[in-house]
Order: sequence, then C-alpha cells, then structure tokens
Amino acid sequence: MKQVKFWLMALFVAIFMVACGTTSEDAGQVADENQADQVEETDTIEMEEPENLYPLTMQDALGDEVTIEAKPERMVSLIPSITETIFALEQGEYVVGRTDWDNYPEEVNEIETVGGMDFDIEKVISLNPDLVLTHESGAHSTADGMEQLRQAGITVLVVNSAETIEEVYESINLVGQATASQSKADELIEKMRATMEEFEKKASEIPEEDRMKVWVEISPDLYTSGQGTFMHEMITILNATNAAEEQQGWVQFTEEEAVAFNADVIITTYGGYEEEHPSETIKQRSAWKDIPAVVNERIYDVDPDTVTRPGPRLAEGVEHLAAAIYPEVFGE
Repeated sequence: MKQVKFWLMALFVAIFMVACGTTSEDAGQVADENQADQVEETDTIEMEEPENLYPLTMQDALGDEVTIEAKPERMVSLIPSITETIFALEQGEYVVGRTDWDNYPEEVNEIETVGGMDFDIEKVISLNPDLVLTHESGAHSTADGMEQLRQAGITVLVVNSAETIEEVYESINLVGQATASQSKADELIEKMRATMEEFEKKASEIPEEDRMKVWVEISPDLYTSGQGTFMHEMITILNATNAAEEQQGWVQFTEEEAVAFNADVIITTYGGYEEEHPSETIKQRSAWKDIPAVVNERIYDVDPDTVTRPGPRLAEGVEHLAAAIYPEVFGE
C-alpha cells in the first residue's frame, strides 16, 4: 500500500513539475528524494517502537549489566525522585508500587505502597512487577532484599545517586532508557537545562555588591549543603553565595559556626515537617538575633521536595530559591 501511495505521489510530482516547466528527470529526482525522506521517517518511527528496543541490556549504577526483556508495564519505584521521573516521562500508568514517602504527582496516592525505607519484600513480590527501580544510595543496605527480588525472577535496576545537577540528568536518562521513553527524557533534560540557563543569565546581571550570602537550613539541627551538591549549584546559578561553600557535601555546623556566617538570607526546607514554622524557631534563637537575615526578616521556607529531591522538579526549585533570594529581580 505504501508503494502504491509513493508512485501516485511521484506521478503527481512529475505532472506538477511539467506544468511548471520542469523536466521529467528533475521530477524523478524529487520523487527519489521524497522516497528517501519517507524511508528515513519510517526508520525513525520503527527505532522508537518499544518492541524494537527489547530485550535491552544496560549498565546500572553499580556497574552491573541488567537485561530488561520487554517494555516495563508493572513497575515498583523505591524512591520518590524515581517515581517523579517516571511520571514526568509519562510512564506513570505503569507504576504499581511506591514508598510511603512518594507524594508527587497527586496520582501516586492511588498507587499501593510497599512501605518506607524498610520496604516489604513480600509486598513487592506480590505486586508481580516486571521492573523494580531502586537507588544507589540505599543499594548496599538493601542488597539482601534486592537479591531476593532477583531470585524471584524480578528485574532490578539501580539508578545512580545524584549529588549534582548533571548527575540528575544522568538518572533521568537512565530511567528514560529503561522505560522506552528516551526521547521524552531528552526533551525533559533539555527543558531543565534551558530553565537553569535562563535563571543563570538573568542572575548574572546582579551587581557584585548586591549578591546575597545564603544559609540553607536542611534541618533544625543545622545541617546544610556545601560544594558537590545540587543545592550549592542552584545557589551559585542564582549568583548568590552559599554560606557553606568551603565545605563539601551535606554537613552539620555548630550554632556558633552558623551564626558567624552572618547570612543575608536564610532558606529552610523543613517547614512541612515541624509543628512550628521555621522562621519562628530561628527568631527564638537568642544568638541569631543580630544576623542580617533575622533583622531584615529574610527567612523563607521552600518546598523541600523541589530543592532536595534529585528529580525533574529541580528547575522548579531554582525558581523558588530565586524568588526568595532576589525577590526584586525574580519575584512576581
């Protein structure tokens, strides 16, 4: 049928070219080019068809080769950021199990839970998944459980830990490969990159004298993020100074050390988990009363899931941080 359509199209092109004073030789060349385009388009479509991708052998975050026999249609995700990524890749309909901590998007509340950090192995097996996605950060502590799943004939894919924004892109890419949604993953990553670049460009115009020093409080016991974290990268993108920039990773400070930073802005990420609003907690700390952020009431609590989860909503997190740190530049 495709051949018939092609020759009819070629005949039409030839007639059109003659009417325009073009030779039949030229018409044949145009027809050949159209056929080539059609073949190329067909090949592209076929390459994107899931049945042509599987069985798919890929390397997971631990360096192990994992073979996925067919497009996953029953997945269990064991970490919220992976669940968010699956939904962002428009594969959420195939998720049959998630953890107690998963809360986005709203549809996940309808999905059966397999527990928290100590998930129920038997529950996972009972859901009959064809793919379980877990995280490198907990791979060693759950190694025995993962082996039980493998022994039960379930494919397990360990997704890389993502401390940096670039590593977040890598994890999205890995999930995209596994779920036959590579093109969607590419599109998502490109969109995230564009958002980051947009904020970075706008922030680059902020004069040096107006740069804010930011103290990010991950928990009331004064944990924060230093270099080598996506939180640090987001603050840097916004042309602000991370108060803990001399440190590496997620670190804890004493109250005396934290106060000494003399931060212009304080960002907290635990408001939804405490009875009292973080700003009130901080204002009650007698040693903090002369910090510029406290004096000028520049204490902001942001949605923790958008700034601490290594997933597709980090671009949204940058927007929240920007509005808090430089409201005069990024505020509505």
